[in-house]
Amino acid sequence: MIERILVRGTNWIGDAVMTAPALERLRASFPRAHITLLAPPRTAELFEGVSYIDRTVVYRRQEGVGVFFEAAKRLRAERIDLAALFQNAFEAALLSWLAGARLRVGYAEQGRGPLLTHRLHRGPGHRNRHQVNDYLDIVAECERACAIEPPAVPDSARWPSLRASAAQVDASRPLLARLAAGHSSGAPGPLVALNAGATNSRAKCWPAERFAALADRLIERTNARIVMIGAGTERESAQAVLDRMGHGGGVNLAGETSMAELFGLLAACDLLVSNDTGPAHIAAALGRPTLTIFGPTNEFETSPTGPRAELLRADAIECARCMHRDCPIDHRCMTRISAEEVYARAIRLLG
Repeated sequence: MIERILVRGTNWIGDAVMTAPALERLRASFPRAHITLLAPPRTAELFEGVSYIDRTVVYRRQEGVGVFFEAAKRLRAERIDLAALFQNAFEAALLSWLAGARLRVGYAEQGRGPLLTHRLHRGPGHRNRHQVNDYLDIVAECERACAIEPPAVPDSARWPSLRASAAQVDASRPLLARLAAGHSSGAPGPLVALNAGATNSRAKCWPAERFAALADRLIERTNARIVMIGAGTERESAQAVLDRMGHGGGVNLAGETSMAELFGLLAACDLLVSNDTGPAHIAAALGRPTLTIFGPTNEFETSPTGPRAELLRADAIECARCMHRDCPIDHRCMTRISAEEVYARAIRLLG
């Protein structure tokens, strides 16, 4: 009987959001089990408002090897029956083995196969297959390992679904009040968030002047309130957009928000237009209108998905999905997407 389940969550925001359908299915398959999610601080808060996890444990592995052994010792005392390893690192398998988890399920990568009791392998069919399915496959293997009949789920269950908790909504109220106070005269239009940066990848970035032209059009035609979001490393990219805008009033919150504040802010936004980044996954999972601009990355594998999520990429770009972090030529996958094209899609989503 499976009474206690440990899930080693992923480290990056977008990846973590894409595990949500698998976590929901894990709950459906093991309704009476206690499910603990072990995740780093930046992703642990994502699941604060959901009901399919019983407990989230923040894992600060970057603070040293002592944290690793302390976590293994603490988890061993809990007598884990099943460990579902969404993170593919060797360390995740070693931790679950040291913690004494009876069943350990994950992909046999990075030489960790001997530490797993049930192993999955990636074949050629994984190319252009959405990453959500990888996590669902881990849960399916957990079901087989425990001889559980998989639950019947609709296709929409493959969309990540998140909710902002009351605390996250409260955390965002001062930011929303600040945005309202700084708005120009007249009836306020939609609240539009723009994410113009991308951590560790300049090639993912749609040009700042195009974001600025989009923002100006939205202000002129809808009286939109513009807020720039992103990580601290993306603050310069956000400011570059504001500096190029013909209209003032945009607010740069890149690097200024906690995860709780960002969550509540995105839940309140009428639209997010973003490069391929973690916040696009959050907004889409919250059910907010989300338009993600793709160029060097593969939307078939990692696009934000949800009932109001759309993506846009330039047609007939022979080097698209190259996965380069810096474009070695002319960045045509991004420069061939016009501000007017993005504006037209944005208006449809707002409508």
